[in-house]
Amino acid sequence: MKKIETKMIGISLAAALLLGSSAYAGTIVGATAGDGYTTPSQQFSFGGWNLENVAVKITDTNYTEIAKTFNTTDGSYDSMTYGDSFESVIFDQPNGTIMGKLHGKDWPVGEPAGIKIINGDTKVKNGKPENCIMTTSFLSEDDTGTGVSGYLDAVQPVPTICSSPFQSHKRFKINMQPATVDEVTLGEFGNPIDIVFNVTPDTKTMRYQVFQKINNYTGMRLDGYKVEVLGADNNPDGNLTLSLGLGENDGDDIWTYNQLAKFSSGLWGPVDTRHDRDEGFFDKINAGFYVSLTTTNRVESGNTLGSNYTALFGKWLPYEWLPTGIFWDDDNDPETEAELVAFWGTTPTQDFANDTPSWHKGQADNWGEPSAQEFLAWSTDPLYSIDEIEDTVNVGVNYIVVIGAGYTQSTFTLRITPKVALDQDKPSYETTLPTYPDIIDGTIVINPSLFIINDNISIGVKDSVDMNDSLIDTITVLVTTDNGDSETITLTETNETSSIFTALVPTNGEDVMQNNAIINVIDGSIVTATYKGNTATTTASGTAVTPPEEDDEHGIVGDTPVDTDGAPAGGGGGGCSYNPMDKSFDMMFLIILFLGLLYPARKLLRK
Repeated sequence: MKKIETKMIGISLAAALLLGSSAYAGTIVGATAGDGYTTPSQQFSFGGWNLENVAVKITDTNYTEIAKTFNTTDGSYDSMTYGDSFESVIFDQPNGTIMGKLHGKDWPVGEPAGIKIINGDTKVKNGKPENCIMTTSFLSEDDTGTGVSGYLDAVQPVPTICSSPFQSHKRFKINMQPATVDEVTLGEFGNPIDIVFNVTPDTKTMRYQVFQKINNYTGMRLDGYKVEVLGADNNPDGNLTLSLGLGENDGDDIWTYNQLAKFSSGLWGPVDTRHDRDEGFFDKINAGFYVSLTTTNRVESGNTLGSNYTALFGKWLPYEWLPTGIFWDDDNDPETEAELVAFWGTTPTQDFANDTPSWHKGQADNWGEPSAQEFLAWSTDPLYSIDEIEDTVNVGVNYIVVIGAGYTQSTFTLRITPKVALDQDKPSYETTLPTYPDIIDGTIVINPSLFIINDNISIGVKDSVDMNDSLIDTITVLVTTDNGDSETITLTETNETSSIFTALVPTNGEDVMQNNAIINVIDGSIVTATYKGNTATTTASGTAVTPPEEDDEHGIVGDTPVDTDGAPAGGGGGGCSYNPMDKSFDMMFLIILFLGLLYPARKLLRK
């Protein structure tokens, strides 16, 4: 394993301001690529983000403040543990109104305050700057290059830098708050969020890529945004400019037009490298905005990119109107985003505000409605959960801040301002309770129907006949394989009145067949589950396959990894954040969904 270099780079805010008083300024205070994390519970690369208009709070994962503190002088904070997170609240000045809330990743993936600066990253590619403004996150074992976790609970944490791998949590999230649209005329720009940075002397021009998401928590529909870079006096300065990377990659553009301001790829447009998918769940086309430089210091969004976002949901949704989806944790890893398999709403050919919503799969499945058996499979498999599709309100933006060598002020400001939409129609799924297919008594499912040897399978049964509504009941099913194994498996009711029974059953490839509640299979084995209910005898089947081979350099060898039943071809992430240690999924919430109690539950969960 390559030894990680260590260097003490902690710099206080006071020191940063003193350094920034010199005649010429250009470099944002921060760490140099290659610097190692050396001081536990002290933010790596602290000092670049000026916190005079920011309150950094240590919270639980629901962003409720807890009795731990962050020191804005040196970046130290009370020891954090699993279930802790943070929220940096951004105020205007001098009124003290909350304009934005900045979030990163929960501990141990990320740490407060939420923004760090990296200078001198020579490993960047495609013309991107060697410097960046990014979130305070750390690398997983898949991204460190050593096979050893670099999270904050590891022996040696490894911070993300500008050149860290794709999807390694580099973007900080700015949740625009209701004050940004207060007393704003429809169709006009709102009130700004100011993020201030400390700079130190330099004799050369410095370029910084900004890894950022702008999220609509304003309570109103939006029709875009603008980003400005301003001097310490909040006025334009000829030595402060913005760039969209046009022609800056050996004459080519750093980003294509549809990468500058877009909603989640995987929901709209291609991204899913795990399954080599070339289309998103909702659309093959990226959703988001065209972007242009309207002045040298201002980036402004224009028309939408042409996807079906507005046909499905209308103008840029506020958080209060998040749609609900059913998600599949396809890789059984809560640190990665789950795949969306169904959503409650209308299709692109319907009127999102007036037509009756229903459950739909994605565009690759022609917006088909899930069957009763699919609902039963999802509700009895712990890898499925119900959640709000958070990335329908989050826009990832790409741009570059250019600080000229002649800049003479000690700070500069990034100003983000939303534009309020003319259309404020509420989607029909907000006011219409979900309806669900009637699952016939005796229905039985095995999920996934194509499973990998040594993985678990789930077995589910719906049966309300002769069940006691005051007790959690059990039933048994017979599981047999065509290679000779036979097991009697007990299924347990999910609650006293659900009439839905489930069991998670391990499989193995060993040549052992005994009544031990483990299903022995070989490659190609057909597994059959038989339930003898009072009304009928029913069966379900699944097929075992050998795990795909892997190598260190290329990952999976051969065909695309198995895509099991229940996961439509077009998937995508977009659920809420979660505790990395929490490997349980909210199956009970799905049962609530089937009982028609989802709507009030969703309202309670919203912040």
